[in-house]
Amino acid sequence: MSEDLQEQACWLLLTYESGLSTRIINDILVTWCQQLNRTLQEFFAADPQIWSDTCHLSAPLVEKLEQARAKLVGQGFLVEQLSHDHVHLLTVLDDKYPKLLKSSLKREQTPPVLFYAGDLRILERQTIAIIGSRKAGEESLAFTRAVSSYLAEHGANVISGNARGVDRTAYEGATSTEGCTTVVLPHGIRKLSGVQWRALLAKIEAGNVLLLSQFHPDAQWVVSRAM
Repeated sequence: MSEDLQEQACWLLLTYESGLSTRIINDILVTWCQQLNRTLQEFFAADPQIWSDTCHLSAPLVEKLEQARAKLVGQGFLVEQLSHDHVHLLTVLDDKYPKLLKSSLKREQTPPVLFYAGDLRILERQTIAIIGSRKAGEESLAFTRAVSSYLAEHGANVISGNARGVDRTAYEGATSTEGCTTVVLPHGIRKLSGVQWRALLAKIEAGNVLLLSQFHPDAQWVVSRAM
């Protein structure tokens, strides 16, 4: 495995296997990676006492990290699978991480990792989100389709959440043009069905669709994630 994929495996380990809160994870990233300019590979190779002393972690948190470290091989395997499927990992320390998320969310809210497929430059466009009811009437759906099509045609990035109803219609309207749209998934990126993935793939490869998820690649759909 390449150094880059090993580092990504460590990011997955810290974010999804440590059991630590988002705030504590981001505190570790600021202290260890930004202030000390060290990698997460070095972090997980370090003695637990160093974790405690450097990042000011309590004994229970250190114990969680020690337990997580045993799962590194599995995360490495997952990273290789994602790479094979052309799913990329974007960390909160990456220059390409969406600036609006960093500026508008508190440290305890900012996702340390995002998974994506597609062209991140779509996020540089003027962005308008369209979300709404799953049970919208035909008049509302026709309006949604017309608006999203118009916006995409005029250069906007239409963001929706992939749910049936208004969200899905916004996607359909945007992709009926040569414009761009971003789909933010309320579940893991690997939880798309084969049919859904194939329907998205051609437009992803053409540079018109960006697929994003903040959740573990195998995370199921639940209401709290949709919110």
